[in-house]
Amino acid sequence: MRRTLLAALLVAPFSLATAQPLRPQVDAWRKAHEREILDEAFAMLAIPNVASNQDDIAKNVVFLTNAFAQRGVALTPLRAPTGGSPALFGELRAPGATRTVVFYAHYDGQPVAGGSWDVEPFAPQLSRYRNSVAVEPVSLPARGDTVDPNVRIRARSASDDKGPIVAMLAALDAMKALRKQASVNIKFFLEGEEEAGSNHLGDILRTHKEKLTADAWLFFDGPVHVSGAPQLVLGVRGVMGAELTFYGPNRALHSGHYGNWAPNPAVSVATFIASIRDNDGRIRLPGFYDDVPAPSAADRALARAVSATDDSVRASLGLARTEADNAALGERIMQPALNIRGIRAGNVGGGASNAVPTSASVSIDFRLVPNQQPARIRSLLEQHLTQQGYTITRDPTVSARSTDRSRLVLVQYDSGYTAVRVASETPSVQAVKRLMTRSYGREPFTLPILGGSLPLFHFVEQLGATVITVPTVNADNSQHAPNENLRVGNLWDGIALMTELMTGLGKEWPASRM
Repeated sequence: MRRTLLAALLVAPFSLATAQPLRPQVDAWRKAHEREILDEAFAMLAIPNVASNQDDIAKNVVFLTNAFAQRGVALTPLRAPTGGSPALFGELRAPGATRTVVFYAHYDGQPVAGGSWDVEPFAPQLSRYRNSVAVEPVSLPARGDTVDPNVRIRARSASDDKGPIVAMLAALDAMKALRKQASVNIKFFLEGEEEAGSNHLGDILRTHKEKLTADAWLFFDGPVHVSGAPQLVLGVRGVMGAELTFYGPNRALHSGHYGNWAPNPAVSVATFIASIRDNDGRIRLPGFYDDVPAPSAADRALARAVSATDDSVRASLGLARTEADNAALGERIMQPALNIRGIRAGNVGGGASNAVPTSASVSIDFRLVPNQQPARIRSLLEQHLTQQGYTITRDPTVSARSTDRSRLVLVQYDSGYTAVRVASETPSVQAVKRLMTRSYGREPFTLPILGGSLPLFHFVEQLGATVITVPTVNADNSQHAPNENLRVGNLWDGIALMTELMTGLGKEWPASRM
C-alpha cells in the first residue's frame, strides 16, 4: 500500500492550484529589456534567409550559433549525407531532470521576389496597424522603456519562424536573470529548409537519431487562434501539390478564324478544375474519400469551440458567405481540401489578344488528413485524367513532338507528405495545456488538426516522436506574403510561455520513478 501511494505521488501532476504563474516575473524582467530583445530580433531579421541561397543560410547559422553560445548553449550543425541546409542542434541539460523535450523552429524563410512589400523585406521596422494594415512607423523604445504590444515588426520571417527563435533566446535570458532552473533537459532543433520542402530532413533525423532522442517535441510554428486566444494544436494536415499543363495548337491562332474549331487549353483547364472540385469544396475524384475517417464527436466539439469567431472572420475578409453553407471553419480543416493555387493561360487586360493560346497551366494542392497517402492521391488524379481521355507525360519536351497536343497533359508533383495527429489525452499534451493555461491566464483552444501543413511525419517515422504544436504568433501575420509581420504582444507571450514550459514541464509531467 505504501509503495503504491509513493508511486502515485511521484507521478501526480503539479497542481495548478498550488503552482504560481511565472509570468508576472518574466513580464517585469521583459519590460526592463524590451529594447535589447528587439535589437536582437532586428539583427536576426536583417539577415536574408531564403532557403535556396546557401550563402545567406550560412550567415544565419553563424548568427544563431553566436546567439545561443552567449546563453551557454553550443549549437552544432546537423547535416544530411545527401546535402541541403543544416539543422542546428543544441542541448541544455537540467540536473535531476527525468524528461527531455525538443524545442523546434525553422530559421529559413519564404522567397520575397516579385512581392509588393511596403518596406524592404530584410530591413525590419516597427509599425502601427489598423485592420491588419500598417498605418504609421513606430520608433524603437529607449532602453528601459516599453513599446505598445499592438505594434508589429514587419520583416520576412518575423512570424514564420524567427520570432519564436527570438522568444527562445529571451526565455533563456529571463531564466538566468530570475534564477530559475529548467525542469527538463532541453534540446533545440532549428531547421534550415522547412520553407523549401524539408527535402533533406528525413536524412538528417535518420543520421543523427541518437542525438535527437526525446520524450516530446514542441513545434513553435503557425498562428494562435484568429481571435488572439492561445491555441494548442494536436496535428497537421498533410500536403501534396501538382502542376498540370494542358495543350492546344502548336502556335497561337486567330480566335475569329479558329476560335470554335481549335481546342482551347484554357477551356481544358477550366473543365478539369470543375471535374475535380465543386463550389463547396467537395473533391470529385472517385474514391478520394474512401480512406477519410469521420471526425469523432469529441473532435467536432473542439472544432465548434474553435469556430466561435467565424462570423467576425468572414466580416474582416469581406465575405458574406463561405463554402458549404457557412460550415464551421474548425470542422472544415479536419477534412481534406483541394486548393487552386493559380491558373495561367494567355493574357488579360491590356495584354489580351484575340487568340487561342498554345497551352494553359493550373497549380493545385491537396491538404490531407490522417490515413491519406500522397502516392494514392497521385494515382487517383492520374486515373481521372486517363478516364477523361488524356495522355499523361512527365517530359515537358514531348508536346513539341506530339501529333495530338489537345489530349496531352504534363503532370509534375512536389514530394508531398502525410498528416500527423497526437491524442488529446496524451500526458505530455495535458501537461503543456496546463502550463499554457497558467501562462496565458486562460485555457487554450485545442485544435484537433492545423489547417496548414508541416513535415511532422518525418519526426514520427524516423524518431517515433510525440509532436505537439504550440503556436505563438498572431493569426493575421501575412506569412508567405508581402509585409509579413509579428505583433509585439505575441512575442512577449511567446517569451513568457517558453519560460513557463522550460521551468515547469518537469513538474507537470514527471517520469514515473520508484
